[in-house]
Amino acid sequence: MAGGRVLILREAGEGERTARRLAERGHQPLLLPLERSVELQAPAGGTGEGAVLAGFALTSARAVPPLARAFSDDLRAVFCVGGATGDAAREAGFANVHVAEGAAAGMGRMAITAGISAGETLLYAAGRRRTGTLERSLAVAGISCRIWEVYDVVPVTWSEAMVRSVLIGGPPDAVLILSVGQAEGYRRLVEAMPQLFDPAPLLLALSARIAEALPHELGVNAHIAPERNLASLFERLG
Repeated sequence: MAGGRVLILREAGEGERTARRLAERGHQPLLLPLERSVELQAPAGGTGEGAVLAGFALTSARAVPPLARAFSDDLRAVFCVGGATGDAAREAGFANVHVAEGAAAGMGRMAITAGISAGETLLYAAGRRRTGTLERSLAVAGISCRIWEVYDVVPVTWSEAMVRSVLIGGPPDAVLILSVGQAEGYRRLVEAMPQLFDPAPLLLALSARIAEALPHELGVNAHIAPERNLASLFERLG
């Protein structure tokens, strides 16, 4: 699909970075953010007061700013899922950053390798919507997890006129769907404006769980990333 028109549903900042990567590969990116993140006011004691913390866990760069404010220049280990999250943690001043590429399932093993002992506790700066994968991985390793909800991801609604202005030239050739929220948002778009997505584009889902959030009639056009990262989806585009 060289030179294809690819619809990006990520929130604005992340979407722009993805757009640059697609443009470098010769594709035409189309930006239509269907979600945005909002910081949450942490409840009293949410940062782990009263607990001895061996380190921190992050699955999204969205959680970095509140963690950095609460634990400025902290030297304890920060365990991150994905290179972008790790980069954000380093840029925020954390020096002891460990990155698990692609999935939270290996977090427990990585923490043990980095010197965290069974029975110790990590503070997980998290979003309100979670899969539970990270918590289960830590539990298997015998590591306790204290959850501190610091952000939520909320849907963004677009009028038909605004969607048309993004899709000038017709339906996209492909759509990147990188979260369950984006899958749900795309379903709402197609249900409300089916004429704008006919013929149906190829859907590129970051995981099987995300693809399963699509209704069957959309899921049949979905390609699931063989590895849980953008690079593997880009390979499908050519």
